[in-house]
Amino acid sequence: MQDNARKLTYGAMMIAIFIILIAISVYVPLLGTVTMLFIPLPIILYRFRYDRAASIFVLVAGTLLSVLGGVLLLPVAFVFGPLGFVIGEAIQNKKTKLYTFMAAGLTFLITTIILYLASIVLFGINTIDELSKMITESQGRIITFLEKTGEVPEEFVKQLNETIQYTLLAIPSAFILSSFFFAFIIILINLPIVKRLGHEVPTFPPFRYMRLPVLTVWVYMIVILLPFFMNMESGSTTELTYINASFILRFLFLIQGVSFIHHVMHKMKAQKWVTILLSIVAIIFSPLTIIIGILDTGINLRAWVGRNKSS
Repeated sequence: MQDNARKLTYGAMMIAIFIILIAISVYVPLLGTVTMLFIPLPIILYRFRYDRAASIFVLVAGTLLSVLGGVLLLPVAFVFGPLGFVIGEAIQNKKTKLYTFMAAGLTFLITTIILYLASIVLFGINTIDELSKMITESQGRIITFLEKTGEVPEEFVKQLNETIQYTLLAIPSAFILSSFFFAFIIILINLPIVKRLGHEVPTFPPFRYMRLPVLTVWVYMIVILLPFFMNMESGSTTELTYINASFILRFLFLIQGVSFIHHVMHKMKAQKWVTILLSIVAIIFSPLTIIIGILDTGINLRAWVGRNKSS
């Protein structure tokens, strides 16, 4: 009986903190961008302390009760509540940090997709269409401004149109990558707090150990050769698949290239600030870093680092 009372009291406290964090994130512009990163924390902490069934009850209750702070709080609770539960569930079951990251990323992606579909069905609001309109309108404003200042080269207009078209077609892959990136930030920020509160949490291996499978290079080669064997009609499913697949793979090779730089700097025993500076430079010169990432994945460049010293 006493244990149930504690469970209810702790649950009520976590629900209150959960709703307060959401309210601050929605209604307080600057502070809200910070508190948003900690919204899943109360659900994570409750799952660490109590069983799955009780945690689901707290999650559902917190999501429904968030409406008391305004209808705008409900979508945020719907996205961040399950995210906290999945992270807490994965760590409580002794899963690796990579598993936790993948599960959190998929959860965030699924809940946001459900929210996106609900906004279309219930309110007729299509976020992607609105974003597309904004980009197209910006393109029109740029061309109009340039026409006022002088003659606009036809080649420039063509390149601008192609860039805009590529951006619009790459929205799905950008959405997927941003979902996993955001989940990674949530884990990176919240798990140290959980650890400070006395709970055991998994750790990522150092970033310099990251290695993509060699198969990734072969997949990328197939994607690159796709336009030579298939008809790429503008706006077709084939073009959409090609652009999004190449966008995601290039991003992965960019990360692999930065990981290679971290490996080289570690071998050279470089200062941490040098590694950070080179990482920023690598992202700025992303085409070169992507090539390094492809080579490191395909032929294991890092195996050659320091070979002369050892021999």
